[in-house]
This record gives sequence, structure tokens and C-alpha cells, in this order.
Amino acid sequence: MYIDTTYVMCDDVIARLADAEEQTKRPQEELLVLAMRMMMNNYEMYEREDGRIEYQKRIDEQTSEPIKKHRVKMRVSIREYNYYQDMRRIFRRSISLVIAIAVRTYLEKIVAELLSEDPEAVLADTYPFENYAIMGKCIDNIPTWRIWWGVPSTLKLLITK
Repeated sequence: MYIDTTYVMCDDVIARLADAEEQTKRPQEELLVLAMRMMMNNYEMYEREDGRIEYQKRIDEQTSEPIKKHRVKMRVSIREYNYYQDMRRIFRRSISLVIAIAVRTYLEKIVAELLSEDPEAVLADTYPFENYAIMGKCIDNIPTWRIWWGVPSTLKLLITK
């Protein structure tokens, strides 16, 4: 099942995705998944435990001009939507900001790898939900949720604790 949603993207993020699509002949959605996955692999750099949700800047600090942004319609799977929502909660940043960080930080590397001699090495692992699980459990009448972004050393921990 898919959800139609919108995200706010700055002109540079839109342009980078369009350029990457043209260079690699891969859809922007696929490139975005790769960038988000690469960001998730480095989640320690981005996770925050407290504070308000951080949003994209509205004003360019150097020019004091408003930063141009556009609503971009996307069609994402429910699982992908939930994955992005979890990234929002753990990173304490809006999904639009997480997307912007992922594109600005990782897209160039992804394009280089896709244009390399062995692009299948990059594409062999495009499924963003590998080792990703969310499980609800009621403990003493309190609903709790666990999110895994990796495999624990013993799989028994997924169920017992």
C-alpha cells in the first residue's frame, strides 16, 4: 500500500536529485532511498535525545534572503513512510530536513558508485528495511514500542525483553 505525501525541498536538493537521475538513469525515489539508507548506517552522527524537532532554515545566514523551497509530492510505501517517521523521531529533525541532509551528504557518493565499474554492488542492497523492525508490546498495561536498526547479538533479545 502506498501513501501520497509531500515534503518541502530546497532548490538545491531538487536539482541534485534531478542531476543524479539524469546521470545514473535511476529514479529519484530509488536514489533517495539509497541516500536515506546511507544516512541510517551512520545514525550515530545524527541521533539526538532531546530538544525540539529541528526544521530546515528559512533564511540564508550569509545573504539574509529567504531560502526558496517547494512542496514535492511523493508516493511512498507505508513501510517507507514509517521508516522516515522513525528517522524523524530518532534524529529529532523534520523528514524534509533529514532528506536534505541525506541528499547533500551522500548523493554524490552514490552517483559515483553507480557510475563505477560495479554499480550492482550499490544496488544489491537497496532495501532500506534490512534489519529494521518495530514491535509493540504491552508491559504492565503500558504500551511500549521497540525499534531495531540492526541485529542484536542474540536474536532471542528481540522477543524476550
